[in-house]
Amino acid sequence: MIVTPPGANWRTIARAAVIAVALIVALYVLSLIPKTVEVFLIAILCAYGLSPIVHRLQRRMPRPIAIAVVYVGLVLLTAVFFLLIIPATLDQFQLVFANAPAYIDSARTFIDTAQIWLKAHLGPLVATTQISQIEASSMSKLSNGLEIAIGSVSGLVVGLGSAVVVVVFGVTLSYFMLTNAAAIRDSFYSLFPDRLQPQAHYFAREVGRVVGGFILGQIILCAITFALTYVALLVLHSPFALLLAVISGLCYAIPYVGVVIASVFGFLLGALTSWKLGIVVVIIIVVASKVSDFLVPKVMGDSVGVSPIAIIFAVFAGGELFGLWGLLLAIPAAALFKVVWMLWLHPWLTGRPMMITDAPELSAPVSEIAAAEPSAATPRIISAS
Repeated sequence: MIVTPPGANWRTIARAAVIAVALIVALYVLSLIPKTVEVFLIAILCAYGLSPIVHRLQRRMPRPIAIAVVYVGLVLLTAVFFLLIIPATLDQFQLVFANAPAYIDSARTFIDTAQIWLKAHLGPLVATTQISQIEASSMSKLSNGLEIAIGSVSGLVVGLGSAVVVVVFGVTLSYFMLTNAAAIRDSFYSLFPDRLQPQAHYFAREVGRVVGGFILGQIILCAITFALTYVALLVLHSPFALLLAVISGLCYAIPYVGVVIASVFGFLLGALTSWKLGIVVVIIIVVASKVSDFLVPKVMGDSVGVSPIAIIFAVFAGGELFGLWGLLLAIPAAALFKVVWMLWLHPWLTGRPMMITDAPELSAPVSEIAAAEPSAATPRIISAS
């Protein structure tokens, strides 16, 4: 069916202005309740990330049982993480802090040795006075930074406790989102008039495909990066194998920038044993991340579909605007913006209707629509009006 897009009129302009003002007001209100936003954000991410698993299990068992099985597995994995990985990682952090004075002395010795080597080989070309000043300033800043870090341990523990509470509430809320997916679907679709129902179904399907596929795939890739880094560092008998593996796995969730952060930490911790080990650790972290990058098409498929340039821009812009959350959600946000652009903004600006495929099983719950593959139904040409 072809619908001719109407020309621009004052009613359309006024509606767009009202929507824009409403979005601005909503963003302002959300900025006043950051903790609540974090809880719901975690809940939405968990619900979409677990939805594909629930959908696959739902083929063999009732949906409530499938959701219960998924969350029991999630609780068990979380318990293993907190009982095995977290204590060992904290022990290695304490080892770093306990040996901080020795590490500072080793760094000072390394700089003195490098200064002597440069003076012997380059002679007058090396400004030894400036090197000494840089050394003194660097050692002073490093010592002050370690003292501040050690003194802020209690604040860090409080912050981690607050984060754990937010995550627990978010995961609990995600359970209710999955169990009430049909009601959420109906509430979302009720916001659109009958003529816009195809866009609503298409948008719901694409959100599920992009966000759900990205979250689940990112968790798998982070786990692969963690495992590869940990096994390689165990072979080298690195004293900080688990700590570096955790850092590498978590930082992989940050596109492009994460591998740089993990490499810096890897070199600094590896150099505590020897600078050669520091370089080897960096190589291991980079290779592990590249192996995970190679597996991205197999793990995520075509769930994102955004150009690398757009991803880089989204990562840096998201990090600058929203900090860590902006870095983590830059890619799915860019993918969703692409969907909004193709579905509503581009047809509205150009007057050219968009051809979409009808969403499958429009009477099914949102999670089922999200997990379903694009239907082979007859394409429908629709406009943004």
